[in-house]
Amino acid sequence: MKKLEPFVFLDDKQWAPQWEEYLHDTLLFIPSKIQEILCITPIPDTTEILIVTDNGTFINNKSILTTLHSFASAHCYPDYAIISDSLKRLKYFGQYKIPWFCPNFALFPLESADQTIWLNPLKILTIFKHDGQYFVEMINGLILLLPISKRRVTKHAEIASLLLATISRGSFHTTRPGTTPLDFLDLPNTPFARYLSKRPLLQEFITPIGKLKKQYEISYALYHFPDLIAESDEDYEDNWL
Repeated sequence: MKKLEPFVFLDDKQWAPQWEEYLHDTLLFIPSKIQEILCITPIPDTTEILIVTDNGTFINNKSILTTLHSFASAHCYPDYAIISDSLKRLKYFGQYKIPWFCPNFALFPLESADQTIWLNPLKILTIFKHDGQYFVEMINGLILLLPISKRRVTKHAEIASLLLATISRGSFHTTRPGTTPLDFLDLPNTPFARYLSKRPLLQEFITPIGKLKKQYEISYALYHFPDLIAESDEDYEDNWL
């Protein structure tokens, strides 16, 4: 798809007047008030980030990973550090640009996790090329300049969607019939979702039911093991005394 008419877009690496206009109606980020995130983007020339949702836009002065951690904690969702460790240990989903996911949606980074745009794959309307550059349009009309090609964005979106389907299958395989990732995804009727539905990774699961959940539990235990050791040592000293 090629945009023939003039359009307004945001560039996460360069400040422009449209940023000021877009930020005019933003609210302060309160994790518990947000249900699903469409995208997160750094705001150029600042240390702040923009969180875009179906119900408005929010601003936060914390890093993206800190913001994700706050959001996950507020909703009792998986922690990104543990997700990253789990997926790297499984080796099925790549070792870099690890997505974040919860039971309801997923987000994937385009470049370095803490300093780049994060997108919700099922909230992408389309990706198009204009004057030699790629842009993504979200379902709410927001257009962002992409730092990477459509092919690479699609690959990251494919992996994030597969993870979301894998989590959904693990939670609902006894009540939701299906055998392929597409059976466990609620794909919208958008150009990008239709394109995504034909991608090879979404035609067949690559892990057995429960394998990802089990690895997350192992990584969770390992992540908190130093704290458990410290508590155990304190209890031992108290008992010894």
